[in-house]
Amino acid sequence: MATSPDAWRLLDGREKRARRSWPAIKLTLPVGDRIRVRVLAAMSFGVFVEIDGQPEALGLLEISALPRGSELPTVDVYLDAAVVEPAAHNRQVRLWPTELESAAG
Repeated sequence: MATSPDAWRLLDGREKRARRSWPAIKLTLPVGDRIRVRVLAAMSFGVFVEIDGQPEALGLLEISALPRGSELPTVDVYLDAAVVEPAAHNRQVRLWPTELESAAG
């Protein structure tokens, strides 16, 4: 899967904001919490998402969390997800999808 160079620039800005807000992000997104997310960028290893109500947070749905053989969700697709772990080493919230839905839905 090819990734647009613009995707990395978009994510870099979010990573910097997540680093500044990490203590608050961890407190407001406990493990097991069910949330709504929107796909920002699809990569070969998974998808980065924006978390509703958490503009500073950067979420990641790893490819291993998606159904085997499925296509990666595309940009602007909404998903319901559950918080698996706040990953402090890269300040990303690891997520598990609970349902896929198109942006139009």
